[in-house]
Amino acid sequence: TDEETIESLRPALSVPGAKVHWYAKSCRPGRKLGHITVTAPNMDELRRRLLELGEPLDVADLDLARPGFERPVVGIIMGSDSDLPTMKACAEVFDQFRVPYELSVVSAHRTPDRMYTYAKEARGRGIQVIVAGAGGAAHLPGMVAALTPLPVIGVPIKTSALNGQDSLLSIVQMPRGVPVATVAIGNAMNAGLLAVRMLAAQDSVGLAARLRGELDLWHDDQRESVEEKAAHLENVKYEQYLSEYGNKDKTYQYLPRIRAAVGHTLDETRLSLTPRGENQQVEKYVGKVRDRYDDGENVVLITTDRLTAFDRPLAKIPFKGQVLNQVSLWWFEQTKHIVNNQLLDYNKDGAVHPNVTLAKRCKTFPIEFVVRGYITGSSGTSLWTHYNKGVRNYCGHLLPEGLRKNQKLATNLCTPTTKSDEHDELIDAETIVKDGWMSAADWEFCERKAQELFAHGQKLARQHGLILVDTKYEFGRDLKTGEILLIDEIHTPDCSRYWIADSYDARMAACAEPEHIDKEFIRLWYRDHCDPYKDEVLPEAPIELVCELSRRYIMLYEKITGKPFDFTRSPGNGDANAAIQAALDKTLAC
Repeated sequence: TDEETIESLRPALSVPGAKVHWYAKSCRPGRKLGHITVTAPNMDELRRRLLELGEPLDVADLDLARPGFERPVVGIIMGSDSDLPTMKACAEVFDQFRVPYELSVVSAHRTPDRMYTYAKEARGRGIQVIVAGAGGAAHLPGMVAALTPLPVIGVPIKTSALNGQDSLLSIVQMPRGVPVATVAIGNAMNAGLLAVRMLAAQDSVGLAARLRGELDLWHDDQRESVEEKAAHLENVKYEQYLSEYGNKDKTYQYLPRIRAAVGHTLDETRLSLTPRGENQQVEKYVGKVRDRYDDGENVVLITTDRLTAFDRPLAKIPFKGQVLNQVSLWWFEQTKHIVNNQLLDYNKDGAVHPNVTLAKRCKTFPIEFVVRGYITGSSGTSLWTHYNKGVRNYCGHLLPEGLRKNQKLATNLCTPTTKSDEHDELIDAETIVKDGWMSAADWEFCERKAQELFAHGQKLARQHGLILVDTKYEFGRDLKTGEILLIDEIHTPDCSRYWIADSYDARMAACAEPEHIDKEFIRLWYRDHCDPYKDEVLPEAPIELVCELSRRYIMLYEKITGKPFDFTRSPGNGDANAAIQAALDKTLAC
């Protein structure tokens, strides 16, 4: 009852720094009726006040898990910015384990006063471990270790004169009483892992407890990686194995892990969510790739591993859902200055679950805004398919004679289609307004924003060595505010074509297809082996093709975001539905 709920909040009225927020909603089981905010001058006092409220503390509630938002606990320093290419491997480890860190240049010889100040003040600023990289004379790690009681890990930087041996001997030969933990030449990754172990060894309920669990998972991942490589080697010829591992693109080394995950994809979801607001039940909609749940207050979008093309399902691709969701979240963040989007605040860095997006409830416009920068494609609605048949008026755009497949267009074109679960149809702007699909004002706003998004996407893709060839956008109206928002997905390899920029000109000159990082090459395979629009039963895509598409998707993720792909959070690691259910229960209960 209301009275019982209010009575349970009374202890908060006597706790310093606690404030009760009562929503004045009608009471029913499972409904959130209010919350308590607790503030304190430090973490120890906050823990005491929370315990005073009578609730046990959850480790996750006290977790230092967001680099950039929490005070750094590790310092990465180096003698010169030229050491950064080596030391970035250490930062990548901290990013992977979500350890807050700072990174700077501190030269023992050129800025001795700065080095002295840094070492003396580090502990007072909350730093618990220092990782110092230095080359040549390499005095930085030892000098810092002499000035602070904090543990110091030294990374010998490889030099041109003595190949890093001078750096190694300088750091490792410290006098008694001034210890520096020294790793191999250039092995900043091990320095990062050693720092994580040091933090995990502490007796605390926050960061250390989380790191202990994640290190256990990391060791399991290392073991499974070796087992997967062994199984892959046993299944392919050694020439193929060597060609994959000799390739400069490290994602080829993911193929054993991808192959091992082929039978463990996320194909469907079975979630139980609580209706909210005025909803009597949760509405579920199964799309081509995403499952959509509407609980009355939030929309839960689950990106599966289903691959569709030619208006039908083709295959299930390992890790595809995670890639699409994480790429989309990254692009939503990069484009929010152009147009507001559907994301709720829970979604930063895939915090809920790598396959999950929590979104605002919107009424979707029945038009997909397809923007094209090149004349290409193999589907029934693609620009090249129509142009090759003699069409010169495409979605209201007049096209010149003499265009070649995969050629860059003189200007980006917005070529809309109707939105359908079965088969999208081409349409032009005049018909959209005349037939009442959208108002003129809504069409003009969305078309303008689609063009701005595409231009910005092309610019960022180029900076990462990619060409954003074409894509589609969807817009909807926020049911609460009436604002037009960007929804669904953005610039993923499912809704976009990407080509490798460096090889484009040479391949065009040779009349060869560009290097794809999207599902176009699997479309072409089906085109060559069947009629995907008419054949009732389609052939099964070869496992090599499925694994290669997964690898290309992961490569796109790493190229675009600059982050290593996190296999440990994928559906292949246990029951994906159970993991998603647990993540949503925890998030939506807040």
